[in-house]
Amino acid sequence: MEQKACGYRVPAGFLCELSIIEPMQYAILVHMRSDKGEAFVLRRQGKSYREIATQLGVSKGTLSNWFAGVDFSEAIKQELNKEASKKRVRHVGKLNRVRGAALAVAYERAEEEAKQELHTFRNIPLFISAISLFWAHGYTDGKHQLRLTSADPELLHVFIAFLERFCGLTPSDLGLMIFVHDDQNIQTCERYWMRQTRIKRLHKTQVHKNTRSSKRVSRGTACVISANAVIVRKMNVWIDHLPEMVLNTVPKKERSTANRKK
Repeated sequence: MEQKACGYRVPAGFLCELSIIEPMQYAILVHMRSDKGEAFVLRRQGKSYREIATQLGVSKGTLSNWFAGVDFSEAIKQELNKEASKKRVRHVGKLNRVRGAALAVAYERAEEEAKQELHTFRNIPLFISAISLFWAHGYTDGKHQLRLTSADPELLHVFIAFLERFCGLTPSDLGLMIFVHDDQNIQTCERYWMRQTRIKRLHKTQVHKNTRSSKRVSRGTACVISANAVIVRKMNVWIDHLPEMVLNTVPKKERSTANRKK
């Protein structure tokens, strides 16, 4: 025998079985079905598993089961990737701000140490001579690198010894770049300068065209490179204060005599 419910024919006794379901249990069943449908709506809007789970109070494992085998459109995937990219950019930006603040403190500390070291080591010939050499022949980009180029291995020996003793660097911390003419043997020049400087990290050798007017150097020239931002800050301080410090060590009488001769 059949009965009608909401315009549909149902087996006899079905309405009786349905009527014994507690109202609260029925509400839970309906709520679960509603959550699942809402989860699909949110997913199609480009929401992530985390966002849907937080909004609906459903675990990400449950969401994975619901969405298994569902092929969301390429547009939704692109939207998700775009949102993830924005989050990564914000995260990296936050890390960079934190890192920048820490570096600023480190650089300020390095500059203060450099001023103290200038007075502590001012009577040590290696310290003063190496800074003077770099002042005359070196190059810095002001932030990240020190470079000193020379065809004289002894000059580079002095500078490397300075970096080792007063900056705590070793040849393994340094880079080496060789400059040669196109009629020179590149491998021979590279071996020579690597042996002289004890630096194994070799940058790409620069080859220049040889002309009759160019001054020929038999082994080429070598550039010692230090990529240490803290040492760059210190070197800038040392160079800025070196002239004043040297002049203050000259007796006033000798300085006044020198000025009169000019």
